[in-house]
Amino acid sequence: MKRWPTHEAYFWERAPFFRLLLPLIAGILVYQNVAGIHASWIWSILIAGSVLFTGFHFFKKRSTAVDILQFILLNTTLIAAGWLLSFNTDVKQNEHWMGRQEPDAFIARVNKPPAEKDKTWKLDVSVIGNIRDSVVSTSTGKAFVYVYKDERIEGIAEGDTLIIPAAWQPIKNAGNPYEFDYNRYCALNNIYHLQFASIDKIVKVNTSAGSRSWINCVHEWCTAQLQHHLPDKATEGLMQAMLIGDEVNMDSAMRQAYSETGIIHIVAISGSHILFFFAIISFLLGWIKHRKYHWIKYIVAIPLIWVYVVMAGAPPSAVRSAIMFTILGIGFALEKSNNSLNHLLATAFILLCAQPMWLFAVGFQLSFLAVLSLILFYTPIYKWVNPKNKLLQFIWAAIAASIAAEILVAPLVVYYFHIFPLLFIVANVIAVAFMSIIMIAGMAIITFSALPAIAGFSGIVTTYIVQVFNNMVVVMQKLNPEALRHLQISLPELGTLFAAIGAAAIFFLKQRKSALFVSLSGISVFLVLLCIDEYGSLQQRKLIVYNINKTSYTEIIEGKQYHPLTVDSLNANAEKYILNPAHTGYHAWHLGTIPTQEVWLVNGKTVLLLNGRIPATSFPVDKVIINYPAHTYILKDLFATFKPSEVILPGNIPRKDIPYWISVCKAANVRLHAVSIHGAYIL
Repeated sequence: MKRWPTHEAYFWERAPFFRLLLPLIAGILVYQNVAGIHASWIWSILIAGSVLFTGFHFFKKRSTAVDILQFILLNTTLIAAGWLLSFNTDVKQNEHWMGRQEPDAFIARVNKPPAEKDKTWKLDVSVIGNIRDSVVSTSTGKAFVYVYKDERIEGIAEGDTLIIPAAWQPIKNAGNPYEFDYNRYCALNNIYHLQFASIDKIVKVNTSAGSRSWINCVHEWCTAQLQHHLPDKATEGLMQAMLIGDEVNMDSAMRQAYSETGIIHIVAISGSHILFFFAIISFLLGWIKHRKYHWIKYIVAIPLIWVYVVMAGAPPSAVRSAIMFTILGIGFALEKSNNSLNHLLATAFILLCAQPMWLFAVGFQLSFLAVLSLILFYTPIYKWVNPKNKLLQFIWAAIAASIAAEILVAPLVVYYFHIFPLLFIVANVIAVAFMSIIMIAGMAIITFSALPAIAGFSGIVTTYIVQVFNNMVVVMQKLNPEALRHLQISLPELGTLFAAIGAAAIFFLKQRKSALFVSLSGISVFLVLLCIDEYGSLQQRKLIVYNINKTSYTEIIEGKQYHPLTVDSLNANAEKYILNPAHTGYHAWHLGTIPTQEVWLVNGKTVLLLNGRIPATSFPVDKVIINYPAHTYILKDLFATFKPSEVILPGNIPRKDIPYWISVCKAANVRLHAVSIHGAYIL
């Protein structure tokens, strides 16, 4: 007589998609990091692995050897599948990719409404064809076109077809230390090129007037209603982001405040928005009382939620949440067992099959870890307290959810954004309450837009509520200590921290003492790595000439302080996106003294900061930084006076003059480093 297994089910037995997801991820990582592999090899592995796996499945006599071989074949096949999915979604592998072509002009379609920048309008375009010798051929790819500001740009709209010059430039990073890797971010989204053009160089050949979908029309109509009934721009921007996924008008200062307090998730349409939308549908179908017919709510909600997601522009966070809800909803409708963990892993598997590069998207990683953290930790944390009052139950549920989500999300937030919101519990409880009220008020504005009195009153109430909420967020932002806004951990430290957290979770949830030892060991290694980082930062001494457009900015980083050597004024964006990441990365975010000397000894090299005329007295130096908009005629005297081995040009030297600087220095056997071409200079 057969006996049921007496051992507790293993993790991968309760969540079988875990065994499918890991090799799929491995295949994506192999494609991204290992070059020189031919697609024909991988196709051979996929076909052979599939055939052999299927053949072994029909073996009547099972053995351990056969099971192990099947395990290897299944994982090899899935690794190959992950590689091929990545290959097929990589636009560079397409024979019609625009980067392979050299035509006279390209034909492109505008994907989004033009976005206003300081001096240009940014067009997100999809290239659909090219023109060479008056012959039109197929092209594919995506790119950015920056059109210099002109009143005539108002004639270009989403969906228009344009003829644009074949003057593409590759997307490059500025080369500043610890900067955001914009080049990689664009590449993961299959965008490799950009160009700057005047409106005179662009020809519109087709308008979008007759080709707009009803979903786009509804999106624009909702946007117009919010603009009309919300007089406050900050409120309007928040409502557009929360309700219809349009973050263009979101106030940048408030977005930063939301990020630093740990509530940025309320802005992007994600799981909380989908659940709120379902709650409204469930309320409207509340007349369905019998449990036997509750499946109708899910069947009705699923298509409506997808319409809402598409209307909002189908941002990745919303698509992920909609897929997760669809899988859960179908499971509930069919009365299948509720295995949230396996559903989450199935969602991740489906998403990565559809778009493998989402694996590297920060939003995907944060969403996945937040839901995983809630699944694992919410119930045990909620059981800590058993409030009797319904209001206290609601508050404690929000607190428990905030704590649970933060367990796995916090390390990743520190790694990517270098911040830890100390008041995240308070901020999230307030955000959950205000989010419900704000979204209801926003929906009321749109629903009753035909009744100006009701819509106008809803707009006034919404504006007041949002202003109160924003003021509270700003107060919490200011209460966050400065030290928690400049955190820096490396990838090995992040992995060690996650290992320690995972082992601690096993100890507390499964009461396994060996896991406690692993967790404490992981924490010890993590602290040792932090001590090594701290020692390195205390001993460091660097000179950095940053690559900032039309600006000369040089500084010395010594220990945990930075000392500016130039006094050129910087705009807020340069400080936020260039200096702050570098100061955080080097653990040197304290401002030191501003020195006045012009000659420095850095790491055994003598460096001269040349601020004007060349002195009559000659003295040798190793490096010369041209710290003013000089002309090339100074080079002869400069070489004779200082005899440098290298000349550094900051960002205030015009790019058109740099080729001549390069030729003169090359003739004198002197190295030249122009930051606008070669990236920031670090000594």
